[in-house]
Amino acid sequence: MVLAGAGSGKTRVIIARIARLLASGVQPGSILAVTFTNKAANEMRERIGVTVGDETANAIWLSTFHSFGVRFVREEAKALGLGSRFTIFDQGDSLGVVRELLRTEAKADRQLDAQAILSRISLWKNALLKPREVRAKGDEYDQAAVSIYGAYEETLADMHAVDFDDLVIKPVVLLRDRPGIRSKWRARFAHVLVDEFQDTNVAQLDLVRLLANERGNVCVVGDDDQSIYGWRGACVDNILDFEQHFPGAVVTKLEQNYRSRASILNVANAAIEKSPKRPYAKVLKPVREAGPPVRVCALPEPQEEAKFVASEIRKLEREGTDPREIAVLYRSNTQAKRLEEELRVAGVAYRVFGGTKFFDRKEIKDGIAYMRVALNPRDELSLRRIVNTPARGLGAQSLRHIVEHAEAHRMSLLRALKGADRIEALSARAKGSAARLGDAIEIAGKGFRAGGLADTATSLLRAVGMLRDDSDRSAEAQRRRANVDFLLRSVERLEARSGADREALQQLLHHIALDPSDPDEPEPGRQVTLSSLHSAKGLEFSVVFLIGCVEGVLPHARTTDPKITGATMADLEEERRLFYVGVTRARDVLYLTRHKERVARGRLVKITPSRFLQGLPEADTESYQSADTRELERQEVADMAKALLDRLGGTDA
Repeated sequence: MVLAGAGSGKTRVIIARIARLLASGVQPGSILAVTFTNKAANEMRERIGVTVGDETANAIWLSTFHSFGVRFVREEAKALGLGSRFTIFDQGDSLGVVRELLRTEAKADRQLDAQAILSRISLWKNALLKPREVRAKGDEYDQAAVSIYGAYEETLADMHAVDFDDLVIKPVVLLRDRPGIRSKWRARFAHVLVDEFQDTNVAQLDLVRLLANERGNVCVVGDDDQSIYGWRGACVDNILDFEQHFPGAVVTKLEQNYRSRASILNVANAAIEKSPKRPYAKVLKPVREAGPPVRVCALPEPQEEAKFVASEIRKLEREGTDPREIAVLYRSNTQAKRLEEELRVAGVAYRVFGGTKFFDRKEIKDGIAYMRVALNPRDELSLRRIVNTPARGLGAQSLRHIVEHAEAHRMSLLRALKGADRIEALSARAKGSAARLGDAIEIAGKGFRAGGLADTATSLLRAVGMLRDDSDRSAEAQRRRANVDFLLRSVERLEARSGADREALQQLLHHIALDPSDPDEPEPGRQVTLSSLHSAKGLEFSVVFLIGCVEGVLPHARTTDPKITGATMADLEEERRLFYVGVTRARDVLYLTRHKERVARGRLVKITPSRFLQGLPEADTESYQSADTRELERQEVADMAKALLDRLGGTDA
């Protein structure tokens, strides 16, 4: 286990180890290296390719846990009771199932947040708890989640689908219960490597243990001080108890930091050393010189805090700092609203990191849903999504009649659509629309089986009305049409590369579910980055503003009052690690800002500074106020006004 402190070059460890294994004669196909994001996996593959060549790099099993799960589930589909046409449900699909089950199954007194319910089910699944093994703790969300967990799993099975969690859990269960299959996969991998090991959950740890062969060739890299995803199931004990999971393991620390100035690292060390559970305590040691002190800034109230940040960014830009090297980090996305307002007024261009991804856009998901249901007619969730998209007179009431008919006659929803003329409750228009939709999907299914992926996809989307609306010349309509065209070009490129193979199309749709980013998305322009602390992990910037350093925000209120929220000391310590992650994103200049007061229920309330600001080294911090109090020059005011008008969409002034 390599315990790699922030900025110590941990990814280089994995790459160097793989290169050494290959040089010593290990076959690339017998190496499995897993990490947590497609971006990290792709960057790792590129860097390994530079060292050993692209052909060798591509032969290594290098992927995310979930991408590995796709390959495993596809290969072992028969043993898992799945056919080759299974569907991977993304987060939106899973939420759709939960919403429907809450409507039909849960006995809740009020409308509940489907995301909160799904999160509970996900945590149970990743802890390898079956529906019969979970118990409600008492609140209505737990009760609702318990009541639909079993039905959720049954719905996935009925639709021939797996969700993200299944891509790890199903391999774990199969490897655990089938010794022959376990032996086959263990023999395949001589070495298993895991990056960001502190982010693994119970199921992911079990997968690593089950794949590890008798030689125990497991190498993990991580940082317990950067374990910040407990709320989604990550278990910091996986790294803290590593030597118990893998007896005889060698533990190595990387403490030299190549990223940040010494003053920033001294603040980070002072903050994290107060964490009570650090059996592998590390002290970051700077390679770079001290740099300016960390700027601790106290502003009167939240709006003034946002104005201060905008003003400082303007000053930094005037002094020559590249906006791409500036980031504003916050604990909660709700903090960004005031900040965005002030940045617009100041004429500062910005991007919100982690916005809507390309394949998450509605028209793209609609097009994908049509192809998914043509490939897998049992995918009724996708069929429900597009049954009235574009509008064809099959609204909620018509769909209810069709569903009731399908259930009464024990037939699939697609078959009920095709035989809609026998559903008396439907209008004549609805009957015709349903039958035409069913026919279009059935024809596309035959087309995909016969070959001609791009032509079939285009014909399908044209037949259902997604390509016919050329009359609307608005910018939004043109954008939607361009996005659908791009989706079809993706299928064309796939066909040119892989041939008319519907398995390849199925794999493309699986890949999109795992990584909905835009493959042609350009690099960000000269913009300041706004990001939550959780999303910022793994990033670095020359200048960082960490805002909202007050009690109730950082640490978050729900982690500080166990009587109200049931929070534990572990939750509070994760907040400390989150603060540490924010501090160590900065290379050269760090601002820690807070507000002294805020208005609550019509009165001014004093705000307590974050406990994480206590005990920071005085030699490395300074109480900072902006010195930029001069009158703005006429041209600067004009530039700010023009930038604001441009962002509002009006360039004539």
